[in-house]
Amino acid sequence: MPVLHSPNAQMLVEGSTVMVTGAGGSIGSELVRQMHRLGAAQVICVDRDEYALYRLELGLTGQAMLTDDSMILADVASRPQMEAVFAACQPQLVFHAAACKQLPLLERAPAQAILTNVQGTMNVATLCAQYGTRHFVNISTDKAARPLSVLGMTKRLAEITSAHRDLGAVTVAASVRFGNVFASRGSFIETVAHQVAAGLPVTVTDTEMSRFFMTIPQAVSLVIEAAVMADNSSIFTLDMGESHNIVNIVRRYALLAGIADLQIVSTGRRPGEKLTEELTGPGETTHPTAHPAITAVPLDQSLRRHLPAIRRLVQAARAGTPADRLCAALAELVGATVVAEASAS
Repeated sequence: MPVLHSPNAQMLVEGSTVMVTGAGGSIGSELVRQMHRLGAAQVICVDRDEYALYRLELGLTGQAMLTDDSMILADVASRPQMEAVFAACQPQLVFHAAACKQLPLLERAPAQAILTNVQGTMNVATLCAQYGTRHFVNISTDKAARPLSVLGMTKRLAEITSAHRDLGAVTVAASVRFGNVFASRGSFIETVAHQVAAGLPVTVTDTEMSRFFMTIPQAVSLVIEAAVMADNSSIFTLDMGESHNIVNIVRRYALLAGIADLQIVSTGRRPGEKLTEELTGPGETTHPTAHPAITAVPLDQSLRRHLPAIRRLVQAARAGTPADRLCAALAELVGATVVAEASAS
């Protein structure tokens, strides 16, 4: 089914210079494709993974010469690299999809999560203001609601940073929070597909676990619609429908692959992994928007006071602070923001 966009989304994108960070990822590459369909004058594709850019250009053009100036190898965690990109491209609309997202790896590598997910977001948001970008949209995750993992906690701080940086008089910002998307790179579905194709038992961490799912084109089209409503103080959540038990999803996939007798092995939940996900956390209230599939969650303005502590956390990650101390500092800081928002509600 083709993705439909509203006239307002068309007006937002058409004729604009658009930058997509994490452009080689599942969400980023679909954003690039939809930006082209909406008539963007230029789409700047930024990623630190050269193979991801190769795959993106191959899919877009049928070639992968990588000589086009719109394909840029850069790391959002590097302020000098990103400043050079902004200075050269002067984007009017920025979708920030770059992130580290593999939950168990980030539990052991909190510094990398902080530098990419928090420092990277700070860099991009600040440069949007400096270079007069009209709209800045941060791609978030349902794991940022009542966060328990390093992934969720760093994305929670990215949401706060997106809304509370000094974005100046021109730039409006928003975060968009949603759950799992089907067949995204490095996802649960990719693992299931490999195991089923190889005749292996399918591993799940907990047979009672459930998740929200949406197709990649659906999620991206709603992200673009949410961008129209950016207001510097809201997180937008997408209507993900009902939560689905992952064992039922595995069995359905296996049947579609022609396998009726499938072995499913439970390996136990990993640190930071939730049994069920949610799109809002303690103290967060929801309000309808003009779009029936998008809800607004106002972000408490008092959370701005945590920005100095967020900057100190980033400095600690850069300084090589041991992982256990970084995890403790991260949890303490995020806990303080959640308590502050719950108290304000």
